[in-house]
Amino acid sequence: MRFLVVENDKAQAELIKKPLIDKGYVVDVVLDGEQGWAYVEAFSYDLLLINTNLARLDGIQLCQRIREKGYIVPILLLTVEGSGVDQVTCLEAKADDLLVRPSTRRELFARIRALLHSPPKSDAAPLTWQGLSLDPVSRKVTYKQQPLSLSSKEYGLLELFLRNPKQVLTQTTILEHLWSFENKPYENTVRAHIKRLRQKLRTVDADHLIETVYGFGYRLKPLPENQPEPNLNDTSSPQEQSSRIVSVNSAVEQSPTSPDWLNSSDRFKTQISERIQTLEQMITTAQTFAFSPQLCQEAEIQAHKLAGSLGIFGLKSAYRLAQQIEQWLIAARQSPQTPISGESLNSLLTQLHQELQQSFKSLGEKTPKAIDSLFVTKPPAIASQPSGYRVLVVDDDLELTKQLQQVALNWNIQLDITTTLAQARAALSKNTPDLVLLDLVFPDHQKGGFLLLEELKHQFPKVPVLVWSVRDQIGERATVSRLGGKAFLSKSVSCSQVLEIIKDILQSTSTPAIKVLAVDDDEMTLNFLQGLLTSYGIEVTPLADPRLFWNTLEETVPELLILDWEMPHFDGIELCKTVRADRVWNPLPILFLSASQDPQKIQNIYQAGADDYISKPFAEAELVTRIFNRIERIHLLRSLAETDPVTGLANRRRSSYDLNRYLHLCQRQGQPFCLALISLDHIQSISNQYGYEVGEHLMRQFGKILQYQFRDEDIVAYWGSDEFLIGLYASSQVDSQKRISKLLTLVEKTVFPVTNYVQIQMTASAGLSIYPKDGLDLSSLYAASHAALHRAIAAGGNCCLTTAH
Repeated sequence: MRFLVVENDKAQAELIKKPLIDKGYVVDVVLDGEQGWAYVEAFSYDLLLINTNLARLDGIQLCQRIREKGYIVPILLLTVEGSGVDQVTCLEAKADDLLVRPSTRRELFARIRALLHSPPKSDAAPLTWQGLSLDPVSRKVTYKQQPLSLSSKEYGLLELFLRNPKQVLTQTTILEHLWSFENKPYENTVRAHIKRLRQKLRTVDADHLIETVYGFGYRLKPLPENQPEPNLNDTSSPQEQSSRIVSVNSAVEQSPTSPDWLNSSDRFKTQISERIQTLEQMITTAQTFAFSPQLCQEAEIQAHKLAGSLGIFGLKSAYRLAQQIEQWLIAARQSPQTPISGESLNSLLTQLHQELQQSFKSLGEKTPKAIDSLFVTKPPAIASQPSGYRVLVVDDDLELTKQLQQVALNWNIQLDITTTLAQARAALSKNTPDLVLLDLVFPDHQKGGFLLLEELKHQFPKVPVLVWSVRDQIGERATVSRLGGKAFLSKSVSCSQVLEIIKDILQSTSTPAIKVLAVDDDEMTLNFLQGLLTSYGIEVTPLADPRLFWNTLEETVPELLILDWEMPHFDGIELCKTVRADRVWNPLPILFLSASQDPQKIQNIYQAGADDYISKPFAEAELVTRIFNRIERIHLLRSLAETDPVTGLANRRRSSYDLNRYLHLCQRQGQPFCLALISLDHIQSISNQYGYEVGEHLMRQFGKILQYQFRDEDIVAYWGSDEFLIGLYASSQVDSQKRISKLLTLVEKTVFPVTNYVQIQMTASAGLSIYPKDGLDLSSLYAASHAALHRAIAAGGNCCLTTAH
């Protein structure tokens, strides 16, 4: 685990650092608040220890800034007797705990263990994995009772693996957890330590336990499927659990043909049988009434789908036979005048039946593992919008919760309402929500809310709990904070305020899934892709009808496109060319997934603008690795090309594309759209007085405020010069003006620390225009907002004005 100590006294910092390092923690130390903030932004930490008396930015202000930004890392404030900092101040700053010095080392470690949700070390159980055992108390490591002698780094590396047994650890993740900033090595050092650890494990024949996942990192070798999972004493902190560790299914490197990947499924055999039966009926009709080009083409399509299905599920011999049938039908269609005997075709069908029977028999009538889940429900032809967040409400005030539930529909938040503690526990056992909204008092149990909160802390530590109650005293607030409550709200607040805080919490604790649009007229393939990729955190939108492609593309905004080659109405080549011909969508990565291995077809795919091609059958690891590689590359390129380096916001080029896309949606769906231009008042004068670096610093801080204040679906951009731009989709003039006015009030109240103990307070001005009232395109809306902004500045600034009519 990695800690950050922010302490202005070097001697005190060393007194804290040394025992932490002795306990095996990685520790960074900084000496003032601004440095502390820079480190928090740059690195992932499991715990922050912050002195309240700091230079440049004191500990209370640093704590508040960390929470305002949405970081959930545990914070332990350190103060001295008589400093005036008490538990109330600590809670108001949203710190997790306060330690008053002088204090003993024992008390310090007791507070740290409490914040990390770990038991006392005397009770810590060994971490085990397939005969490997690591004892956190004695720091002894054994494999099948054979002792292992490890260096400090080797021990820490092995402990990291054992605390994350089902996760792939990237080199970056290992660096962040096991090396401090001042001692941080290059990534090849990680490979060297992995190699040395494997050499130590090889002495007891255990080097096979750590394996490389190519393209990702390293992990513990998965347990056999029939072996129960180990009972690990996972004491990792919430920050560690939310770090950038790539979760990968235990079958990531297995081929789809591996027996471990298979189990019984009658549905799969039924689907294949139905597809073969349809093909046979077409061929029988064609043989009876001659092989007309139309009948051959219909049978050819069925054979192509059959080959794709067999290939994607790893039945290679049957896949090749289906391909031969497809080639036979292609030849018959292309030469309708040439007499062709149907005996060879019947022979291929007979061989296909025999091969499938033999395959099922040799596998013990087992078929791919994921099939049962793939055919439970039929995927929709048109992908619906993501369902959004799911919140469990535990409150007996049914009238209030129903009102909240109605308002939540506009926030893309689903509320599941329970009125008793028993109902809440039953709901939690069935499906884990993204957040729990909890009342404290129930008619049958005055302290029931506190009891459930404590249960949630231990059973669902990753689920944030937002408490709202009529009991709004400091005692209740302190208890909620101690029991792990994320925030506390009085029931006097409005429903919109409750939902705004819920959205803020969820957005700060969740990582957006990678979005992929898969277009294939074969629903078996779509079901397979959806089942496979979802397990890797990839959100798949399946589309079976290519005619709906463009609308679905604009509605879902994917980061990667998977296309089939042959489809009715529009084939994959046509869709690929359409995307490449559009200025907005041209950079979208396109991957073809097809059963065809014709070199000319593959060449045509690349000539149409495809980025990659995978032939069925394929290995699961190959597909997932290629997707992640493409996504990572496009993210890097976009970051360089579409982000303003000073403010960190989208630049004019990127935001123009997004604005035009939203305006197109508004036109089609009849929704309003607000375009706001915002400028910091007197920013040029401030830059002239203090220097351009101060001006850039203020612009950067203002950009962060904008990112925090607006939703993910809002457009937040730096337009150039001193202008910032906000685009609000489906927002009326009244609502938009309220939101912008709230922003201006926040800016006015914010104190911006600059340098040499200089603090600056600023104001901002804004101009608003509304689609379609003030314009139908980006150019006219910008002109209207620009005129309104200059009227606001001329009026003295610090105000928000709309267009004049």
